[in-house]
Amino acid sequence: MPLWRRLTGWLLLLGALLLFVATGALVLTDLLPADDMAAPATFVAAPTAQPTPSEIRPAASDSVVNLPTLSPAQRDALLQQSIVPGPPLKDLILLERNVYDPFTVIPERQRSEVIQYTIEKGDTVIGIAERFGLQPNTIAWSNERSIIQSLRPGRVLNIPPVDGVYHTVIGSRNINEIAQTYHVHDPWLVIDSEFNQLFGATPDSVLPSGTRILIPGGEAEQIAWTPRVQREGGVSSSGGSYVSFAVGQPGSCGRVQNASGSFWTNPMTSYTFTQGFSIYHSGIDLAGVVGAPVRAANGGVVIFSGWNTYGYGYTVVLSHGPFTTVYGHLSRIDVRCRQLVSAGQVIGGLGNSGNSTGPHLHFEIRYLDTPQNPAATIGF
Repeated sequence: MPLWRRLTGWLLLLGALLLFVATGALVLTDLLPADDMAAPATFVAAPTAQPTPSEIRPAASDSVVNLPTLSPAQRDALLQQSIVPGPPLKDLILLERNVYDPFTVIPERQRSEVIQYTIEKGDTVIGIAERFGLQPNTIAWSNERSIIQSLRPGRVLNIPPVDGVYHTVIGSRNINEIAQTYHVHDPWLVIDSEFNQLFGATPDSVLPSGTRILIPGGEAEQIAWTPRVQREGGVSSSGGSYVSFAVGQPGSCGRVQNASGSFWTNPMTSYTFTQGFSIYHSGIDLAGVVGAPVRAANGGVVIFSGWNTYGYGYTVVLSHGPFTTVYGHLSRIDVRCRQLVSAGQVIGGLGNSGNSTGPHLHFEIRYLDTPQNPAATIGF
């Protein structure tokens, strides 16, 4: 073989060997960890001055989209539309407190059941009724009358959720008969009431004896409540120099100078005697024609003239020294506060206002504010 061919072969072998070594070196370099590699040189940049706003603002020649701007009037109009009135400050405070306080305030809701109240010293039926937002009659009609007549501390009262009668079923009367007893002419008002569990009942259904049901809007016997009376100055058989009757009631005349009486006379000239005096009825009822004249039973002074919220409707009360007379359920009133009247003078007209089942006069005589039987003083 010629010499030049041998030299060429050796050169080719040497080039292949160098290529093999270089390739191996590159592969090993990629597989080594970064920490094993030489750290690059560190260069510290010299501080440079901060660009000014004019330098960062695009040049006029740059392509810039100019956004529309708002005038002050347009801005105020948009802000005004976006403002939505929020809750009052007190509500915001309550809301913030409830976020962190697990005991939230529950809004007052109407009760759906009869509750029990234990009588405390100093309680009155009127005060208890006002506390629960009920009429005094509702408290009386929903409990034993003996409890109402003498409120002894420790005894328990039934307190209905609404005005009406809380009735205990006795005997074998159906729902319609019970409703009619309390002047509720639609028995379905009792059956469908949310306060009673009478699903599936009908007006002819007879409830087991002892069952208690609520008659919403029902009315039982008329009960006379003795309003608070204040007497001042020599309170004895004279009745005092000044008297205040049912202060706070719409028709109260406030503090009135007392006036002595003259003689007794019948407050009605034509009537039908319908109900007498009893422990549950502090006067007598005289039925008649609406508008018939009602007269003063004795000479005295007007201490109440107007609407009575205890069930008497339009009422007049006269003071006659130690006596007072009450005229309830009137259709009109013909006298004013502090007016002096004589025995037999017309003071109003017979009517049917207040808790009344028909046109009549409810008439009372009280001695030092204690009800007396009018029939024992005036013959009827």
